[in-house]
Order: sequence, then structure tokens, then C-alpha cells
Amino acid sequence: WIHFKADVIMSDGTPLKVYVWLPDDTINKKFSTLLVRTPYDTLGLIDSSTISTIISNNLAYVVNPLRGYWGSGGIRSPFLNDGWGPNQDGKEIALWITNQHWSNDSICTFGGSALGFAQYFLEGTDFDLTCAVPSVAGFSMYYEVFYGGEFRKFITENWLSAVNATMWLDTIEKYAVYSDNSPWAWINGYLRTYQFNAPMLHITGWFDAFTDGAISAFKHIKFYGGPRAKNYQYIIIGPWMHFLNRDTVGDLIFPSNSKIDLKVYHFYWFLYWFKGIGDWNSIKRVKFYLMGDLSTNDTTKWNKWIETDDFPPNGTYYQTWFLFKDSIKVQYPNYQKDSLVYFYNPNNPVPTIGGFDFFGLYNPDSILFGPRNLNPINNRSDVVIFTSDILNEPLAVIGQPILYLYASSNRFDTDFIVLLADVYPDGRSILISEGVLKARHRNGVDREDLLNPNQIYLFTIKLRNTAYVFNKNHRIRIYITSSKYPSYEPNPNNGGPFKRNDPNKLIAINTIWTGNLYPSAIVLPVNNSIVGLGEITYKTKTCIIKNRMAICDNEIPNYVYDLNGRLVRNMNLKKGVYLVRTPNKLFKVIVP
Repeated sequence: WIHFKADVIMSDGTPLKVYVWLPDDTINKKFSTLLVRTPYDTLGLIDSSTISTIISNNLAYVVNPLRGYWGSGGIRSPFLNDGWGPNQDGKEIALWITNQHWSNDSICTFGGSALGFAQYFLEGTDFDLTCAVPSVAGFSMYYEVFYGGEFRKFITENWLSAVNATMWLDTIEKYAVYSDNSPWAWINGYLRTYQFNAPMLHITGWFDAFTDGAISAFKHIKFYGGPRAKNYQYIIIGPWMHFLNRDTVGDLIFPSNSKIDLKVYHFYWFLYWFKGIGDWNSIKRVKFYLMGDLSTNDTTKWNKWIETDDFPPNGTYYQTWFLFKDSIKVQYPNYQKDSLVYFYNPNNPVPTIGGFDFFGLYNPDSILFGPRNLNPINNRSDVVIFTSDILNEPLAVIGQPILYLYASSNRFDTDFIVLLADVYPDGRSILISEGVLKARHRNGVDREDLLNPNQIYLFTIKLRNTAYVFNKNHRIRIYITSSKYPSYEPNPNNGGPFKRNDPNKLIAINTIWTGNLYPSAIVLPVNNSIVGLGEITYKTKTCIIKNRMAICDNEIPNYVYDLNGRLVRNMNLKKGVYLVRTPNKLFKVIVP
């Protein structure tokens, strides 16, 4: 093959390095190009095996270190110059390729983590890629740095340190509140989905740092993207952390079927879009691994791959589990109100056990990462636990759980963190999903609404997407607390502007409210039919809503919830007939 390197001058005069490999015959032929853009050491991307595979398929290969890295000039500023801001390095590198005599103008991209982010941000410009394979990456930088409005301390500080760019931490602190007028907008895929027109194969894992970002990218591009993008979005979601294709994940060891040859998927994807070889039209758009009880070797119902046309798959419904004093039940509370109080001290935060941080790539056996046993935090006074009765039948939770939490605090701001766990018969409590909300951002990350001390609010806390079967004889457990350190910056509870390591820390007295006046509940997306576990049998009754109150022959006390777990009585429903599913019944609802 032919190999050379060159400097490509950006519009602002900054030279970026490119490393190029070509098949031998560049005089008589033009080639499609595989492009990788990275802030990491390029040596791992230019091994002879990778190059040989690419060249043997008559493709060109270009590796471009981002601005400030590995021979490229400029200041190290991961991604700020790679989207659609004042500098658009990714677009300019792609244009340089198309202007070369050996290029046939067809470019596909691939790579994971930072390399995946770079692909999303390149596709968000007005350059039209032929295809892309972003792996373990998110769609918007802000939402990956501030999850639920709270700063992801461990992942952000450690990653910026690893790429020698910690000088940007002050800028992140300055722009802690999202704005479309800030640099975050230059690397926010949600604002530019209409520009996406490339077929994409997204790859992620249920315990990756950026799972929800990849799923959101798949869904948003599929709905809002250009014609080619809408019709050709695919996603693979395995039971993995950031380091793909490992069967040992946290405290769990999945069957060998959890590992698949992702290189084969890459290969056939590129063959199809570069050369028209193969048929992706007949392949389901979503391939995900349905996790579940690992004490059995049976993989016919769970711990297997599922292929569907969308995510969550068709047939998913939403089951509401209400919080009681120390339990969760599908029954509606039969008492007016109750409260559980805990003291949150930011000087003594709840330690991280398990989770979804990025640095599992470098130390996947760390207690900080993956599905871990949460029992060590069970006896902390600042952790409130709600546990279901023993399940009589398996329950397949597929999609994004949402906690609707009625709570109050004596401070102007605080955090609420929820952990979803599977309690095995032997007592282990394995983390499956989690959600975070900074109270001041309850109405959106682009605004700050401080709390009125001791006023009760309804907080909506979205947990991470999952696909997990809670087996019979297991229990579902919900943890609610206000910290998880070092995963998230401990909220100092002082109501002031965001500061990392804020020394002005106050103890918060936080209260969780339950009962039919304050029906705190977690809504689980359930799809038992997809794995042959059977549906709940529903009775159909008619409710007539008067003054937004539901009258259902005394079947339920005054309240009906819709499929998203919201009170019908609080919704501005037009006249008509509706079907509303409650935890164990299906009602026909008439609004006169």
C-alpha cells in the first residue's frame, strides 16, 4: 500500500495532521474512504492488521488527530472545533478528502467513545457522509457532562485529565446552565438532527456511560433526519460497559452469547454503502440484549438477543408501582399521606458502587462501574429503600423507567438520585439503572428554579434505558438518596451558582412524600409478550370523568393514570373516549 502524512490547513490557519493509507493503484482508480478522527494516540488505529483489512477491500484509510493532538496544531479543545461552531474541523477534513485525486467522494466514519462523538458532530454539519458507525458515544456534549442537570464529576474530570485538557473545566463551570447561545450548542445533536442524512449503525452497551445518548440519536435521526438517515438507522445494544464485548460486567457474568463479532457488522455495513453488496433492508433496525437472572443457564427467554423495528419494541406498556413507607406496590395508596425524612450531608456523600462511568475502559473491575451489589449502602441513614414483594412471575422491563417523586427540602437546592436494583433470592441487590435530578433544573436544564424551602414538589426523574427481566422469586428495589460520589458532584445545598468542590456546604433535610395526595411512583416500561412471558389480563370497565376526577364504579379511588404515569385529572383532555391502563386494569375513559 501507499502511506503518507500531510498537513491540512483549516480556515483559521491551523494545520491538522492526516495519516493516509491507499491501495497501490492511485493513478487509474478512485477509492471510497474510511475516516477516523481522534484525540487519542494514533498508534492504536494504524496497526498493520487494520490497514491490511481496509486496503485489501480497495478502500482508502485516513486518520486525523483532533486539533492540538498528535501532530495537529492548535489548542487542545476536544470537540469544540469539531461541530458546527466558528471552526468546523471535521467538515474541512472531509472536504479535503473529496478534493484528492484518489477520492471518489464517498466517505464513511467509524470509531468509539471520543471517535464516536466526533462522527455525530461531523454529521451535524452540512457535509453529507456516505455512512457512519459511532460506538459508545453520546449525541449532545452538555447532556453527557451534566446528567439530570448535575455535573458528572468522575467521568468529566478524569477524561479531561487523560487528554490533557483540564483547562476547560472552568469553562464547563461557567456554562453549567444550558443555553443555545453558548458553545454547548455547537455540539448538541438535538439542534441539528435535520442535517443528518447518513445511514448510521449505532453501537452501545446497557452499562456504558452514553447509552441514552446513543438511543436518543437513533430515535431522533430516524424521526427528524434526512431521507437516507430516516430509513437507515440501526442500533446494537449489548450487556456491556464502555469496553464492548466482555461477558464479565460488574458483578455479573453473562453467557458467551453476549459477545458478537462487531467487526463483521462494520465490514458488511461498509460493503453495503460503498459497493452495494448485501441487503440491510431485510435486517431489523434494533438488536438488543435482554438481560436477566443469571442463576439459570436457560437463555430461551432472557440473556439473549432480541431483534425489533424500534425501541422500546411494539407492545410495550407502562406499569405504575407506587411508593409506600418501605415498599413499592402496583396498588394505589389507600392512605392520604406519609413522609420519610433523611439528612443529606454533602461532606459525607453516599459512595459510588456500580454505575455508568466512562473509565471502566481502563479499569473495568473497579467497584465504581457496572452492575454491582448495592448492599453496602443499605444501612446508611441518608438512603431510603423501597422494595417490592417477591415476584410471582417474571417481569420484563424494556425501555426507560421514570420516577415521579413528591419531595421537599429545607434548602433552596438539592439533588435526588434514584437507583433501580434486582434483589436476588440470596439477598444481593444488583444495580440495573439509575437517574439523577438537580432540583433547580426540574423544569429544564436551560433554567434555574430554586426551591421554596419545605414546599412539596413533583419531580420527574428519568432513569437510564435498560432491557432487563426481573425473574420470579426476585424483588424490585428502589433506592432514593441525594448523592453518589465521585460519580456526581455533591450538591452543596446552598442554592448558589454551580461550583466544583464548593466549600460552602450545608446539610439538607429532604423529605419523600407518599399516599394518595402525593402518589410518588415509578413507572416501568413492561413488555412480557416479546419474550413469551405472557401479558396481564385486563378487565375493561367504563369511567366517566367529571371535573377531571375519575368515577369507575369504585374500582379505584378517584384517580386514573395514563400510560406515562400522569394523573388524568391533571391533564387538559378534550372531549372523547380514551383507553387508560392502570396497574392491573384497562379502563375506557369518557370525557363528556
